[in-house]
Amino acid sequence: MIDRLSVLCFAGTYGLALAADLARLILRVPVRWHAAVGLAALGWVVHTAFLANLAWRAGQVPIGTVFHSLLVLAWILSGIGLYLTFRAPKPSAIGVFVLPLVLALLATAVAMPAEARADWTRLGGWETVWGTIHGLLLLLGAVSTCVAFLAGLMYLAQADRLKRKRPQRFGIALPSLEQSERWNRAAITLAFPMLTAGLAIGIALNAGSRREGRAVLDWSDPKVISAAGLWVVFAALLHVRYRPEWRGKRVMLLTVLAFAFMLFTLLGVDLLLPTAHGVARGAGGGQGLEVSP
Repeated sequence: MIDRLSVLCFAGTYGLALAADLARLILRVPVRWHAAVGLAALGWVVHTAFLANLAWRAGQVPIGTVFHSLLVLAWILSGIGLYLTFRAPKPSAIGVFVLPLVLALLATAVAMPAEARADWTRLGGWETVWGTIHGLLLLLGAVSTCVAFLAGLMYLAQADRLKRKRPQRFGIALPSLEQSERWNRAAITLAFPMLTAGLAIGIALNAGSRREGRAVLDWSDPKVISAAGLWVVFAALLHVRYRPEWRGKRVMLLTVLAFAFMLFTLLGVDLLLPTAHGVARGAGGGQGLEVSP
């Protein structure tokens, strides 16, 4: 309960930051940008303190459950959003795209059942070390995917505005097509190797557990199949990303599809399909942000 209240505290600050960002639709005063950035930065600082306290209490990075993984994912995205806000021209509506996703991740975390917030400190041995690396790589891959997705949305919105020859309204500006495309390309380039390494470690962990005769995921488990499909989607996305004939809108639409596939793999499979992934083993708590065994 305390964790949920703490999350709602900095989530509320992010919500105020989003409201300040959207206030430019009504108010045309310079202070709105400073208010939005200040509130977003305050929320990120409180968010940072909350995660640091969790890490200090546990003695390790708090990514061992879906609940904590979503909090870390939202924290990294919020930090990236602040960085892009400072790098882009002041009128750019970065927060309008980033903060709703951050709030959605936090809302999903708060809505998680009690078992998803179970203690992650009880696993031991080599599984803890490699499981943490596995989770971190997948988490960073998910962050990069989210950045690519947001850059794709900004590209599509800007391309539609230019196509219809609509002027910028209410002081809201979007990054140029070239800038959005650079962000998208860089994020995809980072996401693929991290997801690949994370999935490879997950496969190795599952194979090692099978050799030791312990209960593990079957290779036909929906989580394993969806993880393999996710890798294929990202391999195709990276391939077409550098083909001249696929540049622009088609790549951005494929990025949106890849993001949706990632959400299904990370969360949808657990909610919609029968999978043994994430089931507590022995005395251990729930598994973290994993898309493979």
